[in-house]
Amino acid sequence: MKPADFLILMMCCLFWGVNFSFGAWAVSDHSIPPLFLAATRSVFVLLVTAPFLLKARPAAFKRLLIVCTCVGPLHLGFLYTGLQTADASASSIVAQMMIPFATVLSVIFLKERVGLIRSLGITGALIGVIIMVYDPDSVGVNMGLILIVGAYMALAVGSIVMKTVGTVDWRQYVAWMALTVFITMSIGSAAFETGQIEAARTATWPLLATAVFAGLCVSIFAHGQYFKLLQSYDVSVVVPLTLMVPVFATLAGVLFRGETVGISVIIGAALILPCVWIIARRQNTPILLEDQ
Repeated sequence: MKPADFLILMMCCLFWGVNFSFGAWAVSDHSIPPLFLAATRSVFVLLVTAPFLLKARPAAFKRLLIVCTCVGPLHLGFLYTGLQTADASASSIVAQMMIPFATVLSVIFLKERVGLIRSLGITGALIGVIIMVYDPDSVGVNMGLILIVGAYMALAVGSIVMKTVGTVDWRQYVAWMALTVFITMSIGSAAFETGQIEAARTATWPLLATAVFAGLCVSIFAHGQYFKLLQSYDVSVVVPLTLMVPVFATLAGVLFRGETVGISVIIGAALILPCVWIIARRQNTPILLEDQ
């Protein structure tokens, strides 16, 4: 992976990590309805990307809509609903299930090869994640964490389908994802949630801050660049590098939510960083496929 692309992906991980704290702050601390938050977030994305909805639709438009549905309403609906009850740091651990999900799917459906060195790097980084943030007193199996697993399973499926969409302007992808989120989340919020007006009135600042950050930094920049990188590199190269998300999520928890950092966090981060570098530096193994 090119150094510039690696830095871009690290920026994506930073924004995703911080978004855990922002999301928990909004839906848990201020009781903002999660689907309403997702719909509000999509409004700010559409304000920037709406002109790209007018561009000619790509040839694989139906597959693009599948990607938008997985990465948009399915992922965000499960994520924000899960963050109502799941701790942000615990959620960042569970989110790493996306890596084995996506890696297995890429081997099965895309015929990618992971290789021994990259497999060891992924394993080492996963161990680092466990060491860094595992706390038997606070991390347990609850419905919130199950929903977080669902969120990142949807993101893994979307990552695989992205590879089959072909060449699409990432801004067009983000625009259609935002429109998909706005329609589905608005309907879902109206049907299943209450207190939206009260939340907008009493928690205006948390709602707007979270929606603007998630819309501009996460949806437009992070998801847009992530889509672009998946068009250039194997899923098994890009996805494992998102192991940096819990590192940034933990730091955000310290800065914004007053969480403490123990020796396990330091050891885990020290293990993750070199493993991420190994994953990024390792070259792909070419595979010759018959024409289909």
